[in-house]
Amino acid sequence: MTNPVVFEVQPFAERYKLGVIRLNHPSALNALSMEMIEQMLSQLESWRMDQTVVAIWLEGAGDKAFCAGGNVVDVYRSLVTSEDTHFAHRYFEEEYALDYLLHRFPKPIICWGSGYVMGGGMGLMMASRYRVVTPSSKLAMPEISIGLYPDVGASYFLNQLESKEIARFMALTGYQVSATDACELGLATHYIMAEDRDALIASFANASMVELDPKKVTSIIEQALFTRAQSDELPLLKPELTALQPTVMTLMSGDIENVYAAMLSYSPECPAMIKAKENFLNGSPLSAHLILAQLDWAHGKSLESVFMRELQLSVACCAQGDFKEGVRALLVDKDKQPKWQYGRISDVPKERVMDFFKVEEPSFPPH
Repeated sequence: MTNPVVFEVQPFAERYKLGVIRLNHPSALNALSMEMIEQMLSQLESWRMDQTVVAIWLEGAGDKAFCAGGNVVDVYRSLVTSEDTHFAHRYFEEEYALDYLLHRFPKPIICWGSGYVMGGGMGLMMASRYRVVTPSSKLAMPEISIGLYPDVGASYFLNQLESKEIARFMALTGYQVSATDACELGLATHYIMAEDRDALIASFANASMVELDPKKVTSIIEQALFTRAQSDELPLLKPELTALQPTVMTLMSGDIENVYAAMLSYSPECPAMIKAKENFLNGSPLSAHLILAQLDWAHGKSLESVFMRELQLSVACCAQGDFKEGVRALLVDKDKQPKWQYGRISDVPKERVMDFFKVEEPSFPPH
């Protein structure tokens, strides 16, 4: 059986090493299984201690996706067969531990975010210092469609965006952000041709560094990325989302009832916004409430606090939320007819939303 994650080392500055992590399940768009998460945690801990490994390269196999999310179908099956949240708790705990490790990793991490970068893939990418997109990149947090909410640290990194309304919009609609919009918004750091991947890694190898110097490592990486980002062949993708910012500001103002009313009366013209409206209106009304409550709470909070609360909230979504029904409808039976607990956003009682945040917060990172 093929290993779901491939680890290898490439030369860096001749005598040092670049640790390469390749998510290796392209038929599932490199969705993160528990096995993949555990293997990555183990390898990263090893490379953290290895002085010859000076940087990490993170990518996905195939040309369709870096990573289209976590393997939530496994979580769903555990909920159906065992009727408890033991596996779900363990899965989210390990996934967030991986994200946290990447955020705090002492060596530079370069994420090659080509193709789809969604959900759990966004968690990995946004935890990386260098976030590279290509013309095919599509970044999204589509959890509202499966009765969840943007997790994997999104409560933290969406709050880093300059526009609160753009953060809300991405979280509530699953809008797929293009490469140029990703750079404009700060979700990505570099826009590079997909064909330049090998040349970029070769430029790391061909650089020179007499003795280990973290500043020199950073300089080598940044110079190579900057050079490739200047390519005349890069298509000038029109930044759609940033151009629509005045519309988004209007749509996403006020509480969730205001947002719902604005979206209901909105008549989008471009296909991407039509899809965004559909995603919002067809998504879980309970999740819509949780999304805004979580984003508002997380503003200004530390990364550790965010992951603690996300672990609590994700398990609660499995135990008493719309997660199980959302995954069933979208990814298991694929009938795309979820029977949400509440028919409309106005039907969700405020007390019901608050119930999701009453569980005692766990420690994080897990001990």
